[in-house]
Amino acid sequence: MKGRSQTSAVAERPDAARVSGRVETYRASPGFRILQLEELSAEDQELLGPLRKDPSFYGLICAQTRNGAPLMAICSETAKLIDTLATPGPLPPDILDDPEALLAVNRLVFDGILQIARGTEWLCGPAVCPADSALKRPSGLLAQLSLEAIQHAASLEAADAMELAACLYRYNTLPVTPQWLRRLPDTAAGVEEYLQIATGGCQRKVLDQNWICVTTPAKETPWLMWSSRRIVPESGALGYKLYLSPHPSHLRDAFHVWLPAITDTGAYHFKVGGNVRGLLRPDKIVAYFSEHDSLMEASRLITNGLLGCPAQGVPFASDLNCGALVSWGSDPPFDETLPVWMQRQSWRQWICRRLGSALARAKRQNSEIPAWRFALERLRLDGIDVESWTPTSTPWFAANAEVTTL
Repeated sequence: MKGRSQTSAVAERPDAARVSGRVETYRASPGFRILQLEELSAEDQELLGPLRKDPSFYGLICAQTRNGAPLMAICSETAKLIDTLATPGPLPPDILDDPEALLAVNRLVFDGILQIARGTEWLCGPAVCPADSALKRPSGLLAQLSLEAIQHAASLEAADAMELAACLYRYNTLPVTPQWLRRLPDTAAGVEEYLQIATGGCQRKVLDQNWICVTTPAKETPWLMWSSRRIVPESGALGYKLYLSPHPSHLRDAFHVWLPAITDTGAYHFKVGGNVRGLLRPDKIVAYFSEHDSLMEASRLITNGLLGCPAQGVPFASDLNCGALVSWGSDPPFDETLPVWMQRQSWRQWICRRLGSALARAKRQNSEIPAWRFALERLRLDGIDVESWTPTSTPWFAANAEVTTL
């Protein structure tokens, strides 16, 4: 239930706690049940990977109807709390005195695992979301784009969490049209030639001196990928990613500034969309850094070199005060102790999956709170500043380890 302490160049944690817990009566929701490891199928146990050998792992929470609601991997402390609250009552004193534990309780209430008494009713999810919560008006292009993406997904008839997450992830991707098919390449070799990094291209020397191609020719992949010849990231360390999002009509010129900038500032990996669909997505070019300061220096060089370049913009990426052309995010660190399906998630995948789950929950539960507002408030509890789209220093790491979809 308690989060893992991490140190990183991220924003301070917003005040995400919504319920003090001191005068509340709680109960475990009758709509969920706990499955211990031995109750899972062999296939599901295998998906849990090394997590099933973690001494703190207790089991999974699932909906009684198995209707696609999220499954949550829980520790013995969380299981004990849920078991205690099978009989309605207050939170135990040790939780009331622990801010991180209270934050975890709030997540359980927002997810419907726990409920709070209000008169004769038991409330959870959007019903406990404060109507007067402070949400600043988006001040930047990317913040506005991110809000538009969530409101668009909320307006759809779809109520499936994974479908909504996919919609959020694809937002601001340009459609493949005959015009783009004529202007942009649709093969890996064509992309390399277009960007002038193929043999004989004007950017090939920089590439050969500093980078090694790690794309597997025999394996179909939407990305062309390179790793640095000089820099190897520390295993399991928090990494930072820098997005370049030019309008596709200015892709080549933007890449010519991008490549030397990330090379000189110490990126350890970068990737480019490997076909026309990859080049029309907003996050078409991405570099990875071990140090936030290095990322910021790369951003400065790229921005200065691309003044006036039209931007497409990456939803759910953090603004660098230079418009929508360049932005950043921070992927969850790779953790082999997590379930197999969670070991590698990108920043935007992590964000969109949580937003998709929250939107789906809000759509299933009638509430005066708009679904998009509830989704934002739920994401705050995972340690995300939903105005700047930056992770805070602790909660999102803990949430990454706890809430999953099987």
